[in-house]
This record gives sequence, structure tokens and C-alpha cells, in this order.
Amino acid sequence: MPAPRVSIIIPTHNRERYLSESIASVLSQTLRELELIVVDDGSTDSTAAVVAANGDDRVRYFPRAHAGLSVSLNFGISQARGEYIGRLDSDDLLLPDALATLVAALDANRGVGVVWARARFMNRDGRDLQRTKGGPEHFPGDLLRSLLYDDCTTCQAILVRAACFDRVGLYDETLEYSEDWDIAIRLARHFTFQFIDRIVARVREHEDSMTGKHAPQRATFLRTRTGPLDKLFSDPYLPAAIVAMQPTAYANVHIFCGRMWLSTCNLGNASREFACAIRVSGRPFATAIEIAWRVGLVQILERSRVGRRILTAFAG
Repeated sequence: MPAPRVSIIIPTHNRERYLSESIASVLSQTLRELELIVVDDGSTDSTAAVVAANGDDRVRYFPRAHAGLSVSLNFGISQARGEYIGRLDSDDLLLPDALATLVAALDANRGVGVVWARARFMNRDGRDLQRTKGGPEHFPGDLLRSLLYDDCTTCQAILVRAACFDRVGLYDETLEYSEDWDIAIRLARHFTFQFIDRIVARVREHEDSMTGKHAPQRATFLRTRTGPLDKLFSDPYLPAAIVAMQPTAYANVHIFCGRMWLSTCNLGNASREFACAIRVSGRPFATAIEIAWRVGLVQILERSRVGRRILTAFAG
């Protein structure tokens, strides 16, 4: 078969309930010149049968021993033949024109290495929620500093030139979580990114998702969230402007983790995260005010329909 324009990698582990819909969302793309690489990370359910049922020769299936998400992604990249590479988690969906939109942006500007767009959350049953992921840079024209301020990309709505991985390497297999933030930071050190202000994917929230409110892995995800920052700031040759971002970057991660703990009413862990944010920020009074505003105002707004609309507008 001729080489496809795009390779989409779906790493999966025991997601038979959602996998068929995820596969269908890739195969129904308006851009047809693609391959779908499904890397089965040691599933014990009916994943193999779900993949076999699609009957499309653009699907390549690789069952492997359980080794983790980053290992599966790296294996998928090693098998990819496309000029552009993307990933889709096995419970999420692409909108029909997602790849056509992202590919057109890369085709139009050879100086851009990575494009990203927005994704909308949905519930377990596929009903759209009002929240979105992904957005423009906090610092316009400076994606690396923006990524340190807050991860503005979303792995379900990002497409990378395959050649970029030759420069920065693959996913860090030592990171149990936040591997997508880490590789975005590494890519941003060497390549230009472009944001497309469109929703091109849907992200499913459910009880089995790795970072869901009641997921058993959630505590580990929050505990290790600073991992990509620890890696970056260990580099003694960073530009001064990046080094100057360190207090803000760590403070914002701890505020994020505090809010995540607060969403499950774990006041103890939330308080510890907020206290850590105040301590590392270098501007304790201003950070305390920011936490009070971000936590208190958000909770007030979430109690009314108008308030939720305001939050949705600010989110994207």
C-alpha cells in the first residue's frame, strides 16, 4: 500500500466498551489517506474481536504484553508510515473533518512542526458537556512559556510531523502520567506550533478514565504532575526567560492539583497543594489572592446556569 498522509495511534487496554466508536471516528474521516495503528497493551477483554470487526484494511493491529501507555505510543510511532502522526485515546473520538483541518494547516506552512486545536468533553454515554480542552497560548507567540504556565494543548487534537520525533525523541517511558505535556514541552523547544481555533475531537469522561474524579490512578497522576517541569528545569542551559518561569510554573501546577482535589471534597490534599503553591510562587500574597479568586469564584459561578455559561465562555 502507498504511504498514508497520516498515522493515528490508538493505544488501548481493556476498553472494548468504547474502542469500536473510537476506531469508527478515525475511519470515517473526510481525509481518507490514513492508517490507524491500534496498539493493544495486554488487554484481557474482547479488544481483538472489536478491532477485527471493522473490516478496513487501513487498520493495523498490534497485540503486545502490558507495558504502559508511553511504551505503547512509542511502539506505534515506530510502526507509523505517515508524514504526520497523531494519537487518540481509545475512549475518545475525532470529529469527521478533524484530520482534514489539521493536515491542511501543516500543508500550508512547512515551517510549522505541530498543529493543535480544541476538544470538547462528553460524558460516559456520549452527551456533550460544556467544557473544552485546548486553547491559544497564554503568551502569544511564545508557546514554550505558555506550556509552562499551563498546558494549552490537548493530545486528542494535535498532529505532529513525523520528522519532529527524530529531533526530540519519543515519549518518556519513565513518566507514568503527563507524557503528553512532557513531549509537547520538548517539541516546543525546537519547533513552531500553530493553534487552530476549532473543536476537532471529543474527550470522554467516565469512571474508568485514568484521571477521572474517582479513578484509582488519579492520586498518582496528581502526585507526579510536576514531572515534566522537573525534567525541563534540570537543564542548566535554559534561556533566562524560561528559567524565570519556574516559580509560576510550579505554583500553577499545585493550584491545578489543589482544585482537582477540591472537586472530590478532599480538603486536606487540596490545602496542602494550595500551601505549596503559595510557598513556591515567590509572591505568596498575590498567589493566595489568586487561589481564593480561582477557587471561590469558580464555585460560585458553577451554582447557576448563567455562571456556567460564563465559565464556558472563558474556557473557550
